[in-house]
Amino acid sequence: MGASGIHLVRIPKSNHMLREWMARHYSAPKGFVGRSLIYLVVGNYRTYGAIVAGSATRFLPGREAFFGASLPLNNIVNNTFFHIEKVDGRYPYRNFVPKVLREWRLRVGAAWCEEYGDEVLGWESLVELPRTGDAYDRDGWTNVGTTHGYTCKRTAGKGTDSWSGRRAWNTDPTQLRPKHVFVRQATEN
Repeated sequence: MGASGIHLVRIPKSNHMLREWMARHYSAPKGFVGRSLIYLVVGNYRTYGAIVAGSATRFLPGREAFFGASLPLNNIVNNTFFHIEKVDGRYPYRNFVPKVLREWRLRVGAAWCEEYGDEVLGWESLVELPRTGDAYDRDGWTNVGTTHGYTCKRTAGKGTDSWSGRRAWNTDPTQLRPKHVFVRQATEN
């Protein structure tokens, strides 16, 4: 258990609680592509949700200006999924959510290197509007921009890059989902 009283328990992608939270989450993800480390969030012996470390997003506005263009994507970890729910109408203590982020960064910083062999030098996360990303602000992250809101998924077929599958972009103006881009240096506690 971390110094904050938060315990992160590593789980597989198939965990039934994770699947339930994914279905209830505003973004309703169907799964996670690429590298991932998935954890249940436990506080005071109760489970409050799940948090996922994943591969960095290929293109993000403001990220290169913040980290510098030379930082490889393998050294940036994305907070791919973060879903916390109150239990019995409350969190276990004040500022629980930003403390979960901090505990997750400390845990994943070491676990990512062990699992994938890449040192974590930076963090990124996307927060869909109209949400403001207040928990990230309170954990010391910086909002560096907003995406256009295009969504992309991989489909069968030959891609135009070295990644597997063909990218299918949704650019329909009525279906755009802009997101705030939050980043943080890994050298900061």
